[in-house]
This record gives sequence, structure tokens and C-alpha cells, in this order.
Amino acid sequence: MAGALPSEEYKTRLEKAGFGAVNVTLTKPHDLNMEVVRTTVEGLTPEELDSLEGLSFSALITALKPQGDTPRS
Repeated sequence: MAGALPSEEYKTRLEKAGFGAVNVTLTKPHDLNMEVVRTTVEGLTPEELDSLEGLSFSALITALKPQGDTPRS
């Protein structure tokens, strides 16, 4: 999950970049292989590991490009 952003942070970044009507729709949860997580992530308690379940999703992201911007070729 390296580089993954919470959906609200992703939305905020798009808005700060000038996009409007930003919508982030979570579409499909990812099943984490908890055995792999346990062997690669150090220092987490069992409760913290359990809290990772259901946090990773695919998302559909839509936004409107600001007026006046033209496509570049």
C-alpha cells in the first residue's frame, strides 16, 4: 500500500490543484494477505494489524478541469 492516500486527502489535493466537483467513490475492497502483512510490517500490535482489514479499496475518481485550460498535444 505504499503511496496510497486516504480518499479525503486525495480529494483535497485535487481541489488544491484547481479541479472542481471532485468525487471519490470507493468501488472494490482489496483483500489483504494478512500473513504477508505480518511478516513485512514490523512493530504493530495484533490489534493494529487487525485494524488494517478493509482499509484498501479501488476507487473511481472524477473531477472537472478548470475553465480556460486547453489540452496540450
